[in-house]
Amino acid sequence: MYNLKLRFLLNSITVIMCTGFAADVYAPKPFKTIMTNPLGKEWTPSSVSTIENRSHVVFIDNTESYILQVGTNIMGSLSVQDLNPLKEGTGTYSDALRSMFQILDLNTSSLANDNLTGTYTIHPELASYYAVDVDAESLNLTVRDKSSYYHADQDVSAYISFTFTNVVGTSGYTLEASSRYIYNFSTDTYEQDNNWSSLWVVLNSDGTVTLEENLNDATAWTIANSRDLIDVVADLGSDFNPQSTSWQTNNFAAYPTDANTGEPSAWDYNDSPLKTNQFYSNVDDDYQNQLGHSDEANSTASAVLNVIEQNLIDLGYTLRYSTDTYLTFRNALLDNNFASIDMYNSVLGERTVEHVYFTSAYGDDGEYHPFMVIATHNAPSGPQFLIDVARPPGDGTPGTSYDEQTITRNAILEQKLIKIPLRDYGLVDNLTDNDLSEFGSLASDQNLAISDYNVDNYTSTSSIGIAVDGVIMYPSSNNVLVYATFAAEITSTGIHVGRGMGFHYHADGYAFNQNGINLYNRDDYVGRSHPPIIGFVFDGIALFGKHDEDYIGMDGYSEILDDFGGHSHGDYGYHHHAFSSSATQSQGTDTYTYTQNFLQRGAFKGQINEIPGFLEVSTNQFMNDEIKRYVGASGTSQLEIGDNSNNGLPVGFAMYPNFPNPFNPITQIRYNLPKDNLVNISIYDIQGRKIRTLIDKNQSVGFHSCYWDSKNDLGAGVAAGMYIYSIQTGEFKATKKMVLLR
Repeated sequence: MYNLKLRFLLNSITVIMCTGFAADVYAPKPFKTIMTNPLGKEWTPSSVSTIENRSHVVFIDNTESYILQVGTNIMGSLSVQDLNPLKEGTGTYSDALRSMFQILDLNTSSLANDNLTGTYTIHPELASYYAVDVDAESLNLTVRDKSSYYHADQDVSAYISFTFTNVVGTSGYTLEASSRYIYNFSTDTYEQDNNWSSLWVVLNSDGTVTLEENLNDATAWTIANSRDLIDVVADLGSDFNPQSTSWQTNNFAAYPTDANTGEPSAWDYNDSPLKTNQFYSNVDDDYQNQLGHSDEANSTASAVLNVIEQNLIDLGYTLRYSTDTYLTFRNALLDNNFASIDMYNSVLGERTVEHVYFTSAYGDDGEYHPFMVIATHNAPSGPQFLIDVARPPGDGTPGTSYDEQTITRNAILEQKLIKIPLRDYGLVDNLTDNDLSEFGSLASDQNLAISDYNVDNYTSTSSIGIAVDGVIMYPSSNNVLVYATFAAEITSTGIHVGRGMGFHYHADGYAFNQNGINLYNRDDYVGRSHPPIIGFVFDGIALFGKHDEDYIGMDGYSEILDDFGGHSHGDYGYHHHAFSSSATQSQGTDTYTYTQNFLQRGAFKGQINEIPGFLEVSTNQFMNDEIKRYVGASGTSQLEIGDNSNNGLPVGFAMYPNFPNPFNPITQIRYNLPKDNLVNISIYDIQGRKIRTLIDKNQSVGFHSCYWDSKNDLGAGVAAGMYIYSIQTGEFKATKKMVLLR
């Protein structure tokens, strides 16, 4: 229901922009947009020297004219496309990724017990749960769902195991479909087809790719290293594996189960608890129209955020950042769709983040605590290459060593309800000004003395924030106080899954490889004056991308980051950046120095002691009487503007202190009009000389704001010092002072 209160809000709140923000706040391109971008680099294919398990490859025909490729929907018949666009750099990331495959030995998931077979399944890079099979009637090679949550929904669930044989005297290989496995729906297992006879892959003159009986007809394929096209691997000795940790052969962990029922805990995306009517009924009517993805939801969210900002001002508080910053982040979160199948129960094309809405509520002590609430499936939209992690987390079975445990190389969807505080609670001066005793910390879990607390270990033992793709972020350090990069626990994108098989970031993939398909990428910087916003920490501090050496003219590039990885400059307020620095860590008697690529370091710079429900990310918050109001539970909204409002409209004239004050170079002036009136707002120097007219026109009833950019009426910057701003509207007059810094 579109309630009356929100009608008033949408109709009455007006924000007058006297000048644009100097801060350049924008979000990186989502993966679906990256897919449409040209690669922009030339590529010379190079043949692999040997066929190895887990290789990332492309298949090029013997004339070096065509490349094997999946379709835009990934499943279905394989085809070939012209190779030249990729060689010339005019092909898109979609062209490249749809041409890339990973080959996996049949026993890859059970190497703790079994040996390599030397036969391989072929998996599209964009769909690790799919594999190449054959259409039984046409003999066309096709892609089927091999092992996702939905694979049993197919009429046929099957895959082929291939043997690659070098053609004597050439660099080409024949692809022999040496065995086929068909899913038995009665036993819920794949069984080898005993009637299968070897067939060979052939590229036909009509462009189809089929299996044929005669070896002499087989196409000799060049199997080229796809890492030369898009590199997705963290090599031994690299900054994401500085100890040269080998790929662990532990068996893959089973999917998690429900503790109450013993049944698998993964669910059908279409039955997601974030998409059901129950979720909508959990949310208060005042917030309903912010839910989902629509122009109406966007307009309502903007209106509610403006009301929240006004409430904060009336109470003597402020938003930590501009409304534009929060709306930019909200829009970016909602713009993520699955463009790959790299999670057990994800669905191509569906959204990774369901809702982002703003809540307005007071604590029992009368303190005002508004939040941005994010209902996310905690799922990246592009491929993450979990198979390639050298040493994933073990299952943690008590009394066992890592070598005896199964390890996590699969991911499932989750339901998270993230709260980002909107109110500026301030910053800490000292690390331990924030009290984490209620929550525990990495440091306390390891029984460290307080004197040993630092920005790496005095932080949450789990999530600390959320990235712009809707995936939660963890500290850079793991639970034994070494960086996850040092432990070789993460993929080339800086991500991994824990024991519950939920994704989370530990490091910055962009800084590691700049391959163009990370959380943010070099292309995002073009034409901008600051790195993109890429996340928010749970203390309310915004996280921006790394300052790139190729963009030294960007705002804040020369401003040193503090130990927390943050700084303040211009109109951005205090914020974090991803950053890189030299790190030295030890394993036993060995010491390693390498470049640590931080996404979010760990410790909280924002004051957290007054934030209600801090670190809570479960949808169970709707049932928690202490904090359910802050996630907008039904019956808890306190969206009213306070004593200075009447059904969403101001009841009297008012002009508020400018913010920030002191300022450089932009400040905001807010004022209320209880009726339509002619408004004049002017700036005077301390001598009483008018230097700028900001507003001089009729304005309608409502809550208004304008900005002064420290320039006079001629557009020239004015000197630092004290200035007076005044408002006159009808019989109401008011003046206040402000200080400009230079």
